[in-house]
Amino acid sequence: MNKEQIKKAFVSDVNNIGDEAYNNQDWYQEDEQRLRYILATFDWDEQNQYKNCIKFDVKDKYQINDEQKLSELINMNYDQLFEYVEDNELDWKGDDYEHICQYLDFMNGWQDEIEFGGTDMQNPDCMTIDKRSRQWNVDEESGFKSENKFEVAYQILMDYFEDLPEETRHEVDERLKAVDL
Repeated sequence: MNKEQIKKAFVSDVNNIGDEAYNNQDWYQEDEQRLRYILATFDWDEQNQYKNCIKFDVKDKYQINDEQKLSELINMNYDQLFEYVEDNELDWKGDDYEHICQYLDFMNGWQDEIEFGGTDMQNPDCMTIDKRSRQWNVDEESGFKSENKFEVAYQILMDYFEDLPEETRHEVDERLKAVDL
C-alpha cells in the first residue's frame, strides 16, 4: 500500500470536518475515514482485530504492522465499518474533546489545505473546531515548504552552505548561532 492509498482511507475530506463537536464516538462515526482511524488506533482489549495494523507517526509518516488486516480495514465501506463497531459493541469513552483533537492533529499532518484546532474545551455543550487556511511558501527546486518564508530561506541557504569557502562557512555559522538558528 502506498501513501496515497493510506491518505484516502484515513484522512477525512476537509469539508467533512464541522465547526463543532461534542461526543467523540458520534463524531468519529460521521465518516468512514474517521472510523478506520479509530479502529486502527484505539485500544479495546482484544475486541478489535484491527488495532495497530498501522501505526501513525508524526506528520504523514506511518508503519504498516499487519498488511492483511490493514487491507481488510481499507476495503470496508462505511456500512461495514459501522456494523463492525456495532457487532463488537465497541465504545470509546474518555476525554471527548481531547480525543477529537487527536484526529484533528492527525489531519494537520496529512493534508495541506486547512489547519484544524480545538477550542472552548471547557464548554460542556460542545467544543469549537477552528479552521485556518494555510498559505505555503515553497522552494520549487527542493520542494521544501513552510508557512514561514524565513524557514524556506534558511533551507535554501543550507543547500549551499557546504559550497561556501571554509572561512565564510564559519562566519555564516557564527551569525546564525547569534540569532538562535
